[in-house]
This record gives sequence, C-alpha cells and structure tokens, in this order.
Amino acid sequence: MATKKNHLGIDHPLVAIADIDKAVTDFARLGFFINPRHHHPWGTDNHLLMFPENFIELISVYDHSKLDMVNEKGFAFGRFIQNSIERKEGISLVALHSEDARADHQLLEDNGVENQGIVDFRRIAHRPDGSEEEAVVSLVMLINSQEPAISNFLCHQHKPDLVWVEDWMTHANGANAITMVSYIAAKPADFYERFAGLYGAEAVTVEEGGLIAKTDKGDFEILSPERAKLRFAGVAIPCNDDQLPCGIAIRVKTHSIEQAKAHLNENNVAYILTEENGLRIAASYAGNTIIEIYS
Repeated sequence: MATKKNHLGIDHPLVAIADIDKAVTDFARLGFFINPRHHHPWGTDNHLLMFPENFIELISVYDHSKLDMVNEKGFAFGRFIQNSIERKEGISLVALHSEDARADHQLLEDNGVENQGIVDFRRIAHRPDGSEEEAVVSLVMLINSQEPAISNFLCHQHKPDLVWVEDWMTHANGANAITMVSYIAAKPADFYERFAGLYGAEAVTVEEGGLIAKTDKGDFEILSPERAKLRFAGVAIPCNDDQLPCGIAIRVKTHSIEQAKAHLNENNVAYILTEENGLRIAASYAGNTIIEIYS
C-alpha cells in the first residue's frame, strides 16, 4: 500500500448526542473550550473542540426534515448520525485527515477499502471576531456496512484556516491533542483487514483480545469486553453487549496534568488517577464517552 507522511491520521472523532446544549456544558466543565455552533446542509449541527492537529466534534440533529439528503451513491450523512444517536450516544464515527480527498479516494479504491463515495459541501464558518465565511469541505465516506459503529470518513478542509483557529485552541485543562480512540468488539481481530487497508499491515498489531492501529495523529484501539474492563478500571463501560462493537473512549494529551487535575477538582468532576498518572473520567460526564487525559 502506498503511504505518505501525515496521511489519514485521526482528524476528529464525532461524539453524537441528542442534547447538544447539555454536551457543550458537560465538555466545558471538563475544561475544553467550545467553538461556535455550525450547521450542515443535511440537518446536523456541531461544536468543535480544537487542538493544533485534530479535534473533537460534538454533533447532533437540528432539522430532521433534511436527514435524508444523499450523495451520488445514496449515502445520507444526517440519517447515519441520527441512527447512531438512536443506537447509542457517544462516538459514532471517526474522521481521518486528508489534504486531497480525490487522490485519497482513489488510493482506497485501489486498496479495496469499502466506501460510499465523495460528499462535497459548503457551510458558514463563524470566526472569533464574529465575521463569517463559507467553508468548503470534501468527505470520502468509509462506512462499514457490516459494523457501522466502526466507520470513518476522510475529511479534506479546503480552507483549513477557518477550522484551525488559534483562539479556539486554549483549553482550561491544557489539552492539545487526541492520542487515541478506543472501541470494544467481541472479536477485535475481525477488524484487521479494515485498518490494514487504511494504514498498511505494518501499522496494525493484533494480540490476544486486542488490536492497535497506529497513525501519524494518534492510535486506534479495539478491545474485547474482558480487556476493556481491565483497561478502563474504575469507570463504567458505556456499551452493552447488544451494542457491540462500539466506540467508548477518547484519550487526549495535556501540557500539564496538574492543570487538568486542578480544573477538574474546581468543577467537582470525579476522576480515576491511573497507574501511569493519567486521569480517567466516566462517560457520564462527556456525552457517553470516557475521556482520558495524559501528559
């Protein structure tokens, strides 16, 4: 598989929730700066929690009448998000960073990676000074038809300066990057072909009860239910057996673990101090998603 540096790493996990206003309040309580709300043409709205190379997207539905807008292959992004929320709030899919959607689409076609084609769209972007400009975005949908909860899309921002705004990247908890997205699956090894198709066999490691796929912007981790209970000791797993597979956790890096602790303490947010001196926060605080903070 042809690869290149800074290619298809974690751009942003989408945390899909029914009540986006509550999610904004919850994530702000954890110490994340929340940027202005934006609207998509297919009926979803979002807020972004920005870091220098990737971000977390909080996404919900504001207009159900638009959910069935489809691309040329019949894929309806809005309906996918609504279905995700109905199935289980939390991580619905993860966007991968692309700087040339069409070239990357062809690369994945050549590698036999299942996809639902390209979605080009425009939306109004709100700048920190209150001005507005039209953002132009191309997506390549990589929906897993068998297991939609472990799905992706390539995200190519044609005007990246409208998204990566420095004023939005200062967080009270010191967070500055996503370093891992975690899933639970009954058989993690079943997803080897998918991640090897995206990143090459050399980037994917399978072991007893687990799979790791390394990218240039963080890792994907898939764990068996047994491994997940050990890995996330001290907090409840936000996924029932009948919801497997599912995304359950996002790990972020902070420039100061003490700053993160101080903010959580000040806001009465309970956390587990891990053996590696990280902070593990229950999914009930953050859109049914476990948040881990490490330095």
